[in-house]
Amino acid sequence: MVCPVCGETLELAGYEAGDLLDCEACGAVLRLLSDGTLELVEAPPEEEGEALWGLTAYGEGEEAVLVFSDGTLEEEVRTLKADLLETLRRLEEGVGEEPPKEAEDEPNLEPDYLTVHVETDQGPMALRRILFPGSPDLLEFTLPSGSVYQFTFREVQELLKPILL
Repeated sequence: MVCPVCGETLELAGYEAGDLLDCEACGAVLRLLSDGTLELVEAPPEEEGEALWGLTAYGEGEEAVLVFSDGTLEEEVRTLKADLLETLRRLEEGVGEEPPKEAEDEPNLEPDYLTVHVETDQGPMALRRILFPGSPDLLEFTLPSGSVYQFTFREVQELLKPILL
């Protein structure tokens, strides 16, 4: 089952109809209904300030400019908007170079990874989606310089959507 607010996969084992549960990814409070669906009880808190700390982006013609920061160092990469849009679409659909593991009898104790590379002005940049039940859905950027930045997948999508479309 997925959170109706952010789309994060939720583990419902041990919950019964009427139970409340929190989405760890977005903070929404949900109720499990008798038909197995989830009802929103309390919306996640509105965040104030910058859309996404550590990543800013803007469009410049056919290119998307991504500026990564850890608070002291700032790195900028440029890539074609169409290429970045296709990369995010592939990660959303689960089509990457490291497909998620098949369903197992035992609980999966290792995160699943999906990796897609996109060409930038400085060389290839790897985008890796990290999926682990009960944890936020993460997107990791490995820049051509070797620097690694990690954000939630949905936040990156929301930040980039208006720039890429």
